[in-house]
Amino acid sequence: MKRVLFIIETLRGGGAERALSNIVMHFPDDWCVDILINDKSLVEYPYKGNLISLYAPEKKSAIYFTRNIIKRIFLLRKLKLENGYEACVSFLDSASISNVLSGNKHCKTIVSIRNNMMSNKTGLVEKIGTILLIKLLYIHADKIISVSKEIETILVNKLKISENKVQTIVNGYDSKWIREKMRIIPANKILSLGRDRSKLNVVVTVGRLVDQKGQWHLIRAFSEVIKKEPQTVLVIIGEGILKEYLRKLIESCSLEGKVFLAGYSENPFWYNALADTFVLPSLYEGYPNALAEAVCCGTPCIATDVHSGVREILAPDLNVMGKRVVNISEEEYGVLIPVCSGRKYGDGEYLETEEQMMAEAIIEMLSNNKKREYYRKKSLERSFDLDINSVLDKWIGIISEK
Repeated sequence: MKRVLFIIETLRGGGAERALSNIVMHFPDDWCVDILINDKSLVEYPYKGNLISLYAPEKKSAIYFTRNIIKRIFLLRKLKLENGYEACVSFLDSASISNVLSGNKHCKTIVSIRNNMMSNKTGLVEKIGTILLIKLLYIHADKIISVSKEIETILVNKLKISENKVQTIVNGYDSKWIREKMRIIPANKILSLGRDRSKLNVVVTVGRLVDQKGQWHLIRAFSEVIKKEPQTVLVIIGEGILKEYLRKLIESCSLEGKVFLAGYSENPFWYNALADTFVLPSLYEGYPNALAEAVCCGTPCIATDVHSGVREILAPDLNVMGKRVVNISEEEYGVLIPVCSGRKYGDGEYLETEEQMMAEAIIEMLSNNKKREYYRKKSLERSFDLDINSVLDKWIGIISEK
């Protein structure tokens, strides 16, 4: 029986974690799958295979991060020597650093790069750190897997990584499972949405409450939306360090009872099914799971034209490296809007141009029934292209490659 080892810090909360969950849940039964995580308490997503723990409950510190890398390197050396893996596949930097440093003498090392390191919205320190990791460390992996064609292009053309070492495998989704979950009311359902649904417009966004996701721009844009569509609510699903800032922004914009911070949900798909439109206000991405999952729910989608991933989901015919849109652009599978500035505004400041266009795109989707139904059908059509099985075949091919 062939064996493969996947490495990630946790199986909860983030897009990379959900992507790995989807992969292992659909891996063929004739493979033995091991998953190394920091601690067995850090699991919320479903998985299939043998869970191996580093016995390192979650803490937030540089010492914890460094100690786990070292501890993981020694454990990986032992696992690679004893278990005869075809490959060891790592997701996210902590896991990938350990994967490469533990060597490829006994099995292939494969690292997965999940974010666009060259986006002008990425912090300078983060950008430099990621580039150094790639150029000095990940270059020694047997294969680098990018989560989007744009990231692959950057790796090959800008960072001069050999084409033979890089391959794109986008995230895959179990649309059948997602549609089953759409019918299940989540435990943390927002009770305020129990009013007459026929008289209510619902806008949904899903993502961690962090700078990358740009939810404050959506809140500000929403203050303009309700002037034209007053029977509209915005539901923001996710947890993160910006929660208190977003709560205060909602108060300062007098949007209490209109904007709901729903927290983390194990079933965001129910909200997507309820939504008249899904909005992704991100400043940069790798390959946005939340957007792809909204597409799989058949939800009409609006997204900032970020680097990277969004075009590959909503506008596959556009050049992934091409100039970003500067106006509202109705594309094949959804609506692209310009990326906002990332600036956090104070009370009473006017909407920036990009926020105004975000509001206009939402208002148009809410008020135009024909357009909304058109994009609902296009989302369902696109969902077949995002199926997990075609993605899984690519992973197995890379892992099995001699």
